[in-house]
Amino acid sequence: MNESGYNRLRQSLEQGFTLTPRAVFQEAWQRIYGAKLTMLLAAIGVVGSWLLLNQLLVLTAGEGDESVWSTSLLGLLISMIMAPMSGGLDMMGIHRAAGRPIRPSQIFDYFRYLLPLALASMIMGLLTSLFLPLGQSLGLPPMLSLLPTLILSVALMFTFPLILEKGMTPLQAILTSLRLFARQWLAMMLIHMLLVLLFMAAVMSFGIGLIWVAPLYIVVKGIIYREACGIEGDAATGPMPSAGQAGTDSKDHFEA
Repeated sequence: MNESGYNRLRQSLEQGFTLTPRAVFQEAWQRIYGAKLTMLLAAIGVVGSWLLLNQLLVLTAGEGDESVWSTSLLGLLISMIMAPMSGGLDMMGIHRAAGRPIRPSQIFDYFRYLLPLALASMIMGLLTSLFLPLGQSLGLPPMLSLLPTLILSVALMFTFPLILEKGMTPLQAILTSLRLFARQWLAMMLIHMLLVLLFMAAVMSFGIGLIWVAPLYIVVKGIIYREACGIEGDAATGPMPSAGQAGTDSKDHFEA
């Protein structure tokens, strides 16, 4: 593990790290300049692959009582198969946050990590699936039962990059992600709530707003990872640059 990246991660775990939602969004907005098409093509590739596999799920799932179980198992299997591509999107955002080149085919670069990513995806899927039936058994409203699942999904956002970029095992990455989330849970939840609102507004604009919101989401995740974990072999492990600096960097290193 690169010493500078390791030091940043260790410092974040021991002393915490700083996240300012406004600064994160300002920098992300600057960094999507010149790279929207690249990230949109990658996102379309991931969504298209997911839809194709999901259609396979619909065709193979039977009817009756056993269909619920088979659908759940096939859904988990699809998440495991899609894990390298999802991790590729995460790494694209991290590379953008570090001022490194990105390309649409980057989502296919991480299938050699299929086993650890699939294992991590399975564990995360099992963890996030526990709260909804538990809440329903306690008689809680569906939205309230779903809240812990949503929070845990945000808390696990570092898992795939920690495996791909830091070389951690699935269990190490999951536990480290939870510890990092505990350090800045309020800021991270606020950032993701704002992203949800932006996605809702983008959908209401007949999907046109997704041209900006989808790349913004990818880069925001990359910036959060950079600030919390550092990036191996890169000078971007220092303080978060200003919006103007971020915009200059993005123009220097990327093309549409």
